[in-house]
Amino acid sequence: MPPDAQSLAERLQRDYERFSPAQQALARYLSDHLADVPLLSAHEIARASHCSPATVVRFAQSLGYAGYPEMQAVVRRAQRPRLPVAAGPSSEATETASDLLADRATLDAAAARLGRPGLAPLIAALADRSPIVLAGEGHAVPVVLLLQERLARLGRPAQVVTALDPVGRVVLESLPVGGAVIAVAVGRETRVAEAAVAAARGVGVPAPTLVDSALSPLARGGLARVVPADPGEDGPNIIAMVAVAQAIARSLAAARSAPPVAAMSA
Repeated sequence: MPPDAQSLAERLQRDYERFSPAQQALARYLSDHLADVPLLSAHEIARASHCSPATVVRFAQSLGYAGYPEMQAVVRRAQRPRLPVAAGPSSEATETASDLLADRATLDAAAARLGRPGLAPLIAALADRSPIVLAGEGHAVPVVLLLQERLARLGRPAQVVTALDPVGRVVLESLPVGGAVIAVAVGRETRVAEAAVAAARGVGVPAPTLVDSALSPLARGGLARVVPADPGEDGPNIIAMVAVAQAIARSLAAARSAPPVAAMSA
């Protein structure tokens, strides 16, 4: 039995190919929405992953739990550890720490499904490109700005386009052949990302794209990655988007620091 949420996420990823088709659909849903498990019943999980409640229960048992409630309790403990409750400011600090742990579960789930294998084509496309144009509007802006800050730490020049105003259009229209685009689109706010991808295609440069739905017009193509929103959220899951952005920055840093193949074989 996976003893904690991290172990459960690892088990779902490691054993995915051994699961039946129905179990694979369930495993994908659980991996994508692990942070919501404490809030969802077996029936809700079944409906969202297009299987039966009995499949949810049997799947939990196949993983070593007594049933779905025990698996749910394991995830809940990771999000809300039993810490002593104190009065005053300490109580508020405890609540904040618990909230951060809940977010960590979402971060880990996003990193697990879009880790190095999933990001490898994006990193390869961006490795030697300069400058990188980061494009997105609305809910995507925090993700774009985070990427800009992380790339700046790497010494990688990055330009930001968050609106199709005269300044933004000039940046896109002057995209050099040695550059690249990272487009981020959330919900229906896709105009800036679509314009950036179109500009990249116009000069033949790569344009990795992060979107929150497979129904997005930008979800198609080998360099597009879907980061789905959690159904328990009122809005888009920016936490998962941030996790993927951080993974891209870390992978670019690792790619830059890796020694050349010739040096490694010498």
